[in-house]
Amino acid sequence: MCRHDADPNRWKQEQAVAAQLLDDFEAGIDGTRTAYIRGTFNVNSEHGHVYESATLRIEYPKTFPARNQPPSVYLESHRDRWKNSGDSHIESDGRLCLFIPGESGIAFSDPTSLNDLFAVIHTFLFKQHIYQKRLAKTLITGGVAKWPGEDRSHGEQGIREAIRAMGGVGRNAPCPCGSGLKYKKCHMRKF
Repeated sequence: MCRHDADPNRWKQEQAVAAQLLDDFEAGIDGTRTAYIRGTFNVNSEHGHVYESATLRIEYPKTFPARNQPPSVYLESHRDRWKNSGDSHIESDGRLCLFIPGESGIAFSDPTSLNDLFAVIHTFLFKQHIYQKRLAKTLITGGVAKWPGEDRSHGEQGIREAIRAMGGVGRNAPCPCGSGLKYKKCHMRKF
């Protein structure tokens, strides 16, 4: 059973939050029974200036929110303008590498978690806007573009860094990678 079938009220709440934050909002269930939300998200300054407008697709894991797995966020726009090289934190399929789930501080079981996720997306896209400008400048200067602010390495190295920063993870604690499995059944064997 998929999350939207098991908890239709929560799915309606998610849609209501997204409808307030996204232009051209749409929600649905695709052919693989994956629930998604799609629309254009504006990255505004505190004074209302729009830095970027990005079309996003948020896909929910089938077990969401039972295992506290985060939704995946994909960038559908900007593929012709933004490079997914270096430290851009954009995967080749357009998925945004927003955080190590175990460090995010977002309780995805909480009905207001989508608001928290959009706050992270806002900060990420603002930093991405700056990083992409730096990346473009390196074509002229030959320098190296650096991500603005703190970040983790990609993939398993980033998960290792997060575990070290947390002072370790208990065997029966949720794996910081966001798989929804216990650490002992997931990354503990690899590390």
